[in-house]
Amino acid sequence: MPDFTDLLLPIARSLSLVAGLAVAAGLATPVAALEGLFTCKIKSLSGHGWIPPQITLRFNDEWSAEVVHSGNVSALSGRSLKAGFFRISDISYRVSWTISSISVGNRSDAVETHYRAVFNTQNKKLSVQVISADTEPRSPRGIGQCTLVTG
Repeated sequence: MPDFTDLLLPIARSLSLVAGLAVAAGLATPVAALEGLFTCKIKSLSGHGWIPPQITLRFNDEWSAEVVHSGNVSALSGRSLKAGFFRISDISYRVSWTISSISVGNRSDAVETHYRAVFNTQNKKLSVQVISADTEPRSPRGIGQCTLVTG
């Protein structure tokens, strides 16, 4: 009659092989949360619309972030805005946020401007685009270099 450990040995080998393959494929290792405070100097690539000359990104946890614009003439300059982000590749994250500003002229509703950015963690570049039906297909765009302030 076989020993109990003799019966478990093939099962343990199979499980370690599956675990090894999962780790190699990146399935067993959880995605590390992007954390830290980054300051990004942005250059507008468009001759129209408004792209902030500096954006500060703070990644709070696995899903939420804050964005701070500077250089904006509105009351939102320097104020933290809620943003969301998610991983789109091994080295890139998509960050999205909306600015709601007071109405202009005879309009009674607030004007909303949606921003979408891609943050490359390898080269610390940020590509920014305004997403709005009003600006399609010539959406204002910008690109910049980011510096890690705190980790």
